Amino acid sequence: MTDKVLKVKNGDVTGSVNEFLKELLKSGKIHALLVMQEVPSKKISFPVLISDPDQLHTDVFAPVLPVSTASIVSKMTKFQAAKKPVGVVMRPCQIRALVELVKLNQADLENIIIIGVDCLGTFPLKTYTDFPEKKTPTQFILDAFRNKSENAEKYLRSACFVCKDSVPVNADIVIGLYGVDVGKEILVEVCTDVGKKLVDGIKLDSKNVKDRESAVKAVRKDKTKKRDDFVKNNDSLKGIKALSEFFDKCVNCHNCMNACPICYCKECLFDSCVFDAEAYKYLRKAESKGLFKMPDDSLLFHITRMNHMILSCVECGLCEQACPSDIPLMDVFIPAAESAQKEFDYYPGKNLEEKIPMVVYREDEYVEVGEK
Repeated sequence: MTDKVLKVKNGDVTGSVNEFLKELLKSGKIHALLVMQEVPSKKISFPVLISDPDQLHTDVFAPVLPVSTASIVSKMTKFQAAKKPVGVVMRPCQIRALVELVKLNQADLENIIIIGVDCLGTFPLKTYTDFPEKKTPTQFILDAFRNKSENAEKYLRSACFVCKDSVPVNADIVIGLYGVDVGKEILVEVCTDVGKKLVDGIKLDSKNVKDRESAVKAVRKDKTKKRDDFVKNNDSLKGIKALSEFFDKCVNCHNCMNACPICYCKECLFDSCVFDAEAYKYLRKAESKGLFKMPDDSLLFHITRMNHMILSCVECGLCEQACPSDIPLMDVFIPAAESAQKEFDYYPGKNLEEKIPMVVYREDEYVEVGEK
């Protein structure tokens, strides 16, 4: 692992990183770059695939995550691996999601070069597009990080507030903020031989970033405490009655499923005709119970979805962001994910070689309950 730093010109953090990414494209070592960039309206940033350096005007620190970049890489590589090198700039949660998709045979990392970014968190889409402060969202969150003069946490999505890990792992290169003086420099951490080859020839200063390790340790400790408190505060959401009340605003739109990077099934049971029934069956239920909520399978949908993907849940919060009824889905998903992953001693997205527990058979799995 080699530490290098990118000098920030005139305090312009975004512009300096943009120039660095342009140099990567101009080098010809990558054919294209998947990165967040403003749409023409300038109101929001979306992932774009860029091959022309002159059209690259990215903002990798824009505090917004409208869609899963892991899902985009999956769509690009699921049926055929990339023939030419493609750089993908990703937040830590999306790198973890991509690792899980690779394990599930839904993505291929051949010729995919992962450029991770230290994440300061993201804002809900509405907050980002109608940001109430005088500064831009990016300026605001960078100033809050650099000068501690603003409180960016009040705008963060709940998933970002209690982020599982805001520092990238499994990346070839990391564009780092923790441990450096962001007004003057940005860390470019080269993590693999692929990353080393990519930055060779690009002007960067070598430096021993002594504060990186302690800064990363501190932010992970802070997030862990917040997540533990979050889980404890939402520990009462158990049982059919509590979950029925929690999901009672669900309109059965399945937006959460469509936004989730881990929900990859080509055809979902709940989008099929399985739950369609003749009128008399509905009437029979009404006569039996006196009344029942319609649509009648919304709670079953959420419980089934959790069972399907909870071990690989990276807690990115895209499901909650996509909910038109503003159901705080992280109140259920984070405690459920933490509990299930702890039970199986599994950390999704951490180790590419570690198999997902549900696809592994062990003869000694049920010894503790008396089976032989």
